[in-house]
Amino acid sequence: MAPTPENIEFPDIQNGVQVHHPTFGVGKVVVRTGSDENSKALVKFKEEGEKKLSLKHANLYVEKVEEEPKEEEGGEG
Repeated sequence: MAPTPENIEFPDIQNGVQVHHPTFGVGKVVVRTGSDENSKALVKFKEEGEKKLSLKHANLYVEKVEEEPKEEEGGEG
């Protein structure tokens, strides 16, 4: 089923996810509430502080966070 204004789910926007907003910049989702077109997220932005946003209008997208490679234990010897 294709997303419509009545069926918007925003599956990638979840608690703890780092997101980007065109005005507020990078932030982290503190809590997500509601469902479909009534979904909202409380996002803590680095520069702007906490903002409660409607996901339907906020134009958020998930930031790709590159994980640092894990160093292997052990080593030479």
